[in-house]
Amino acid sequence: MSEGLARILSKPDFNPENFVAKLTFHGDQNELLDMKQKVQILNDETAQALKKNVYKNYTQFIETAREISILEGEMYQLSHMLTEQKGLMSSMMEMSLVSDKAVVEGPKEEEEQESPEEETRKNLAFLLEKVDGCSSVTEVPGRQLIHDGDLMELDTETFTSIQRVHAFLLNDSLMIATWIPNRRGNVRYRFQGLYELDSLAIVNVKDVGPVKNAFKMLMFPETRIYQADSTKAKRQWLDILEDTKKKKVAKDKQRKEAALRLAEQQAVAAEVATSPSAEAATSFTLEEEDIDYLSADWLLELPEDLDMCIAQRDFEGAVDLVERANDHLKDCPRTPSVKEFRARIDHRVKQLTEGLLSELQVSPERSLRGGPRAARRAVTQLIRLGKSAQACELFLKNRSAIIKYNIRQLKFEGATALYIRCLCGVFFSSLSETAREFLKAFPDHYGCFSAFVVWSKQELEAFVATFCRQVFESKSSLTTVTECVQMSKDHCEELSAIGLDLGFSLAGMLDTPLRRVIDESRDQLVEGVKYRAGDDRWRPMNHLNKTDCDKFVSDMSEIGLGLVKSMVYDECFISLTMNTTNFSKSLLLFSEDLLKLYAVDLEEFIADAITTVFSSQIAHFERSLKSPNYTQDHKFILKNAQFVLESVMSLIEMQYKKHGLPFPAQLQEVNNHYRKLKTLSNT
Repeated sequence: MSEGLARILSKPDFNPENFVAKLTFHGDQNELLDMKQKVQILNDETAQALKKNVYKNYTQFIETAREISILEGEMYQLSHMLTEQKGLMSSMMEMSLVSDKAVVEGPKEEEEQESPEEETRKNLAFLLEKVDGCSSVTEVPGRQLIHDGDLMELDTETFTSIQRVHAFLLNDSLMIATWIPNRRGNVRYRFQGLYELDSLAIVNVKDVGPVKNAFKMLMFPETRIYQADSTKAKRQWLDILEDTKKKKVAKDKQRKEAALRLAEQQAVAAEVATSPSAEAATSFTLEEEDIDYLSADWLLELPEDLDMCIAQRDFEGAVDLVERANDHLKDCPRTPSVKEFRARIDHRVKQLTEGLLSELQVSPERSLRGGPRAARRAVTQLIRLGKSAQACELFLKNRSAIIKYNIRQLKFEGATALYIRCLCGVFFSSLSETAREFLKAFPDHYGCFSAFVVWSKQELEAFVATFCRQVFESKSSLTTVTECVQMSKDHCEELSAIGLDLGFSLAGMLDTPLRRVIDESRDQLVEGVKYRAGDDRWRPMNHLNKTDCDKFVSDMSEIGLGLVKSMVYDECFISLTMNTTNFSKSLLLFSEDLLKLYAVDLEEFIADAITTVFSSQIAHFERSLKSPNYTQDHKFILKNAQFVLESVMSLIEMQYKKHGLPFPAQLQEVNNHYRKLKTLSNT
């Protein structure tokens, strides 16, 4: 039947109003209820099938997203390679390899250009004077300032103005600096970023609407749009950027050729090393020695290989390359070529670090269902790069977001204890899992352990805040509060197995709300004693028949008051008042709950609360003995007092022993009030 109903409801021309109208017209109430149940069953089956399909395709969703990310990086790399090839082909077309003119006139042109080039070269000390935080930029030997000017950065989607920047074009890179609004002295700008020309592509943006004189810079892995002040300034930027990139490509090509020639010379020098002229053969200039350190093929291709690994999110491979390069260069002297090469590698290490940090950062579009193992991959690579502090901070932030997300997924089903059981299970299991993964990710970084302890306490504070909202602010009974607190303490003790003891912190955080709940429960019991005292006429309980009396005795025995059986006479009478039995039941439950909440700091507070409740009942006994209305009932009143102060008190003493606690002196003094009541009765 459910299949037939599913076919009807899934028809393209299905009209729900007509369906309901026919059903209500021809059917009675039972048929409507039957149809409602069938629709509900169909709804549950559909939801279950949908859930199974989601679980079935969940892995495919993840793999597809990863492939799309890799494809995006490859497309960007392809665009970058095409731009480089275009520049290289342009430079090759300008150079004639067979023309005499290129051979003869080439040096002459260089000599003619040498003078203007010296004039356009600017001292990099200008950057130190005007830009804050760019000292590392000026340390690279041979770096020159080619061009600079003001630009306006635009949003890549809305094309609205973001901020005003100042761009500095160097012979090997582009530096972006932001304006300082309240500047002092000569410093006008603040360093924002440095981008190598090798990983920089320039794309012209057509003038459309309010966007005029703009051009796009593809700076791996980012894309930004800048707007020039005028068409002339835009054209100047595009031409100078293109020309500078061509010159850098030609210079890199010459450097590679020089490295090959040097390798050949070294091979020849090795053959004649034993001849008398060995010293002359092995005499190289400082520049040739510099090139020797960087002549390895894998080292020359290292920047491009790093870009490829970062684009493909092959972080392990990228870190392996960085470590290999550091091992190769650690014994090399700090020559100009080595410094320049290190600067290029450091720039890519910064991009690699940003990519790894983004793996740990929490964003709305990133799934929070992964466990801590998913973050260990990025953490391991950051530690290898010497970024353990940043890795620790982001790892813990990532775990905080996941714990918060998991707690938000819990649904409050109405029963406070059930919700708290789920809450404790989610929170403490996540904390335990995080601790184990933290020990695996940071095994020898003991400085990070203190950060984990501080983080654990902060997460415990957030847990306690949620706990208090559900338990204390919802006005739950003392029994419910006791059950919930006991669950949280039990889960907290389980963390001691992994060396994390948060029991003291949890007790301190719950101390104030627990005292408030105990005070409220004590006051309610005292008010109940006063209310029942007004209706107490000191008459024994009459259950009218033996069956009801036996049932009452059985109920009292279940809560520990089996002594009531000795108070039965004439089969249905009990020589206690209803007030006394109700007080005894309430007090025993109250004391049992308080002893479950026992803590060293609460020891005196708990004893005082029980003593206060006892004192209110003793005051009722005293008023009754002094009252002329109950002169004939003194013996019965003393019997009730003896039951409360001796029998019930002995049961409370047994509760203390069961929990392994010493019986407090305050309650021992209460036990002596029975003799005072007997003396009062005699007088």
